[in-house]
This record gives sequence, C-alpha cells and structure tokens, in this order.
Amino acid sequence: MRTVSGKEFAKIIERHGWNLLRVEGSHHIYGKPGNVARLSVPIHRNKA
Repeated sequence: MRTVSGKEFAKIIERHGWNLLRVEGSHHIYGKPGNVARLSVPIHRNKA
C-alpha cells in the first residue's frame, strides 16, 4: 500500500461528502452533514 499525503487524503474525503469545517494550525477538521463524527487531517505543506 502506498503512502497518501494529507492533501491527497483531504481530496478523497471531500469527494465522499466531507466538508472542511475549520483549520487549526496544520490540521484541517472535516465534518459530514447529519453525522457527529469529525476527521482531523494533518496537512504539512513541506512534505510530499
């Protein structure tokens, strides 16, 4: 299995209905309408 960057993972979950709620430092917090779960995706711009 290949490594997926935070930026790539963010694009994948956005295609599956998750919306960016807020950014806290280098972490993007995602939520989905009708779902109380939250996803925290670390996005470090210096990494590939």
